[in-house]
Amino acid sequence: MKKRLLTAIAIVATTMTASAQRYAGTTFNDRIGHGRDSIEVLSNFSLYREAFKDQNYTEAYDYWKVVFDKAPLAQIRIYQDGDIICRNLIPAETDPAKKEEIFNTLMKMHDTRIANLEDLNSFASELTYTTKGNILCLKAYDYYCYAPNKDNEEAYKMFNAGIQDLGQNVDAYVLYYFIECSYNRFYTKKDAQSREDFINDYMTCNEICERLLEKAKSYPTEVIPANPESEDSTEWEERVVLAPEALKIVQNYQPTLDKCNDLFVRSGAADCEALTKIYGEKVEGAKDDLATLNNILKILQNFDCDKSELYYKAADYAYELNKTPNAALGKAAKLLKAGETDNAMKYLQEAIDLETDAEKKGKTAFTIAQILYSKGNISGCRQYCNTALRYSPSMGKAYLLIANCIIRSAPAASQNTDAMLTRSYYYCLATDKCLKAMSVDPSCASKANSQIASYKNGYYPKSEAFFKRINAGQSVSVMGETTTLRLR
Repeated sequence: MKKRLLTAIAIVATTMTASAQRYAGTTFNDRIGHGRDSIEVLSNFSLYREAFKDQNYTEAYDYWKVVFDKAPLAQIRIYQDGDIICRNLIPAETDPAKKEEIFNTLMKMHDTRIANLEDLNSFASELTYTTKGNILCLKAYDYYCYAPNKDNEEAYKMFNAGIQDLGQNVDAYVLYYFIECSYNRFYTKKDAQSREDFINDYMTCNEICERLLEKAKSYPTEVIPANPESEDSTEWEERVVLAPEALKIVQNYQPTLDKCNDLFVRSGAADCEALTKIYGEKVEGAKDDLATLNNILKILQNFDCDKSELYYKAADYAYELNKTPNAALGKAAKLLKAGETDNAMKYLQEAIDLETDAEKKGKTAFTIAQILYSKGNISGCRQYCNTALRYSPSMGKAYLLIANCIIRSAPAASQNTDAMLTRSYYYCLATDKCLKAMSVDPSCASKANSQIASYKNGYYPKSEAFFKRINAGQSVSVMGETTTLRLR
């Protein structure tokens, strides 16, 4: 045992010395102490690491605490390991005093890391380099999940401090627990301020998640062809496979977005009646304040309150001050409610012209496409779907609407086999559009597969194809495009 300990100490000393060479302006002894202190630190470091590797966190804790207390600049690892050790001990500890002591040590550890962050980052690797915001978020998470006597208000302040420091680069797990904390705070207090805070927090989390999920769509995807000859039924349908980077984003941020939406729906915080109470007087007070009006319009749009009198009033005030995209959308919404679709589309087009954000341009163009589809203007609908895709190439729902336009453009059903064959081309092309929708936007896969399933009845039957020597997979042309013939 003694020999193994001495060997481990030698290895740790070598590792720490190498780290010290990257720590400008100080020496190895400066970082771990001098004389007996340095031997004690090295010894306890080795002992806690041995216990840590065996997941014996109870034994590791006391050794680790000596290293943390005496040499907070020894290695970045002591902060990473310390978090794991404390998180495992706190839930299992039955002694309230000991539980409180471990938790306080955990909080102190985060504070110490922040206080020494510049020094620690001076010898950090790319993987261990961190920011104050990240540590504040980690501290908020640890407080929220492990505090023996948790205070939602305190947790909320801590989360806010970290998220504001990070801006848009917030980890999914932080957003997941932050929105839960904000919801619990609102549910407990039920006052106007906590309601408004929860609405704003929801919007923050929602925007971050949607932005990153949108980014996931930019990674290349792979379409795995169907294999009807396989005995495995899962291979009988074409499948879209995400790139590893995209899959990681989706796996992290989609559950967080789902959590945000679930809590929002359950909260009832932002039903239109509640929003009217919150923002009714603010609209009147801000009728000469374009920035505030636009923010209110954005909130009302996001929470399906864009058919309310408050929304129309805010839009009218904003439009009088300046022709902004949100104001034009508000004018359009008011006209749509009144059934004046032609005039509404003029304002929607104006919103596209005024907007600078490509994604928002695409969203508005798609709204026009939907209106045209409902009016039976199929060619106009396709035109605006393509406009939407020009601005927002990953808008899967635009491809799905194009697919429906193609089906509505197909010639009438006929018992004539040649006419049946020609008609089937439209269904094959519509299927292509659905597959394209899945490849650019995996979130619409369920809807796309549902449409494909409904289109299969329009494929040319195999029984007829056999006698005409027509084979599945051959290329055919329809509506100026090339598609792959599919049979049923």
